[in-house]
Formats: sequence, structure tokens, C-alpha cells
Amino acid sequence: MPDLFKNLVYAKEDVITFEAGIPGFESNRHFVLVQVPEYLPFEWLVCTDGTRLRFAVVNPLLFVPDYEPKVTKEQLQELGIEKAEDILLYAIVTIRANPADSTANLIGPIIINKTKRVGKQIIIDDERYSTQEPILRKQQ
Repeated sequence: MPDLFKNLVYAKEDVITFEAGIPGFESNRHFVLVQVPEYLPFEWLVCTDGTRLRFAVVNPLLFVPDYEPKVTKEQLQELGIEKAEDILLYAIVTIRANPADSTANLIGPIIINKTKRVGKQIIIDDERYSTQEPILRKQQ
């Protein structure tokens, strides 16, 4: 894949701040969400802190419609979320050469307050989900 983000143009108001970074990448705190039409429904969380760091993300409700991560009221307050419409929900994706082997991390959802432009990866304790949840389900 060519570097789709090499000359990325974005406005200051597009930047989403992760105050604590993302676990494992704590020094990277500023990201933008980028949609590339030919790769939808996948999007990219692209770091704007001068690194080439980026994560493929997807709305987990697209492949697990009953996904309900246990997020506390305090975690939502920390992000300044006052109403459900403020929330963008994503899961970080590992894309494999064989698309059927691609997975998403449902233990660590990314929650973004789209109004205040702040986000956080929240680690949940829920045995219903895994860090390598298959995106493509086998047909029954």
C-alpha cells in the first residue's frame, strides 16, 4: 500500500488529543481520523506528532452488533461525554494478508468525544471479548 498519509492535510480542529497517549505509545498524543473511500469501513487513526504511527480502526458494531464494552461513568466523564451522540467508538484492527484472518481488539476500545476532540483507549475486563476478535465471521 502506498503511503496514503505522507502529505496529509488537516485542520487544527480535526486533531483528537489522547492525554495519556495509547498504551504502548504514550508519547504520541495527537491524532486525526482519516477515511480512505476504497478502504471503508476501515479508517485510520493517524498520529500528527511527527511520527509515521497509525492504526487501522473500525466501528466494532459493524461486526459485533451486540458489542457493549463495560465503560464506567467516570471514564465517560473523564472524556467530557455528556450524551451518547458525543461518542465515536472504534476498535484497533490487525489487518492480515488473508482478510479472513484479520482481527480487532475488543478488550481495548477507542472512545472519542467527537465534540471535545479527546479520546482514550479504555481497557475493559470482559471475558466475552478478546484482543484478537475475528472481523469476518464464518457463515453458519
